[in-house]
Amino acid sequence: MAYLALYRVWRPQKFQEVVGQEQTVTALRNSVRENRLTHAYLFSGPRGTGKTSLAKILAKAVNCENQQDGEPCNICSSCQDINNGNFMDVIEIDAASNRGIDEIRDLREKVRILPAQGKKKVYIIDEVHMLTTEAFNALLKTLEEPPESVVFVLATTELHKIPSTILSRCQKYNFRRLTLPQINTRLKDVAKSNGIKFDDEALALIARRANGGMRDALGMLDQLYSYKDSHITREDVLEVLGLVDDLFVARLLDAVIEQDCAAIVDMLGTALNQGKEAGQLARETALYLRDLLLYTVVGEQAELVMAGEQSRTYLKKQSRKMDKNNILRALRMIMDTGEKLRFSESHKFLLELVYLEMAALFGPPETNTGNTVPASPGHKTQRGKSEKPGKVDRADRNDAREVLWNRLLAGVKEKKIPTHALLSQGKLLGTKGDTMFIGFRKGYKFHKERMEEKGNREIVDAVIKEIFSKELDVQFIFFEDKQYNDMVVKKAIEYFGEDIIDIKD
Repeated sequence: MAYLALYRVWRPQKFQEVVGQEQTVTALRNSVRENRLTHAYLFSGPRGTGKTSLAKILAKAVNCENQQDGEPCNICSSCQDINNGNFMDVIEIDAASNRGIDEIRDLREKVRILPAQGKKKVYIIDEVHMLTTEAFNALLKTLEEPPESVVFVLATTELHKIPSTILSRCQKYNFRRLTLPQINTRLKDVAKSNGIKFDDEALALIARRANGGMRDALGMLDQLYSYKDSHITREDVLEVLGLVDDLFVARLLDAVIEQDCAAIVDMLGTALNQGKEAGQLARETALYLRDLLLYTVVGEQAELVMAGEQSRTYLKKQSRKMDKNNILRALRMIMDTGEKLRFSESHKFLLELVYLEMAALFGPPETNTGNTVPASPGHKTQRGKSEKPGKVDRADRNDAREVLWNRLLAGVKEKKIPTHALLSQGKLLGTKGDTMFIGFRKGYKFHKERMEEKGNREIVDAVIKEIFSKELDVQFIFFEDKQYNDMVVKKAIEYFGEDIIDIKD
């Protein structure tokens, strides 16, 4: 017999075997037992949470010859045929590859034919959100007045793409992500049943990285079993799945907090030379910062996704050193870098840049804010210049500019991701009167020209109005242009440095 993947072997065959969807299971089982089935169901939720499995169990239950308390027997000919995929009255349709109006018209014609084998015909339409608008309209009439012998089960991972006219004609069930204990328990059962030896930390790591999806968890276990069928360790999981060790990330963040720039660059270089993906490293760091933020806020009650037992000691120590607002800012910085990595070939440079920027962010107060001990008149500051009354510290200005720029980028990203990708290659220079200047280097001519197009400019204008409660004229310029190098700006650069916050007339 051909080898079956673990997630197929361990697919639940009865309602009672389904993990993590108790409310949905109870409602469907009661409907079958009391013969109160509706004509159309809509299952929505993340991948790997049991939508298709429950649809097949429902199909077996309504056609089972020896149904007991709403459960299919899995022994009768109908149940056996459905399990083997040979039952004529259970039709599975992949909407991703059968999304046109012709396929749905064909379905409408066949729906009128009475069941050939069982009591009811069950149509399971997976990824139903992929249907075209015309196909949805063609399906609508059938859902509105279906034959009594037909049950539709629609499954989707993107509920927001389903037309409201379809939603109103279905009984909706939302599938939730599974918890870590639920996934971990099932993984242990599967491993022991298949004679797979494992470390508890290895399965716990798989459970955390499955992101609430049982199918993903079983798929990872299957992949590891194929690689090493003797004894699966935590190191095997990291190596086979290409993950970055949470202990490595914890130590890297320690170097960031200590502002050890040499260690930061060395550790990043080591990780990339070992074949780790830059994007993966950014995602792993974001997950660790997420864990650090939650641990800082709620303590031991936090459900950690990235940090394991070995890195928990670092997590506790770091939570005492770092402010939650700075952690939030660092999290946004690394997430923005993750987006930039998708559109750039300078992966190592971008990673080094963001980690060094975080190091400046997490530095001690005197480094982070630029504040110095008040000096007497004529006393030389750390910059070697006399402190002038009323002068705004450059670091404070840099900090304000960065906050404003991040708010602008975040607002644009919410409205349109491609526009955000273009704008993120620029730099906020500052404002002069009612004009905001955003600069691009000469190598980003394409980005500047695209941002000057009406559609992208309108998005930026809308976000600026939300931030400032007034309209500003936005000018996209090159750093080398006269407009950037006029005397006013030059004086501002001399005074504040290149990171200009506000250009005064």
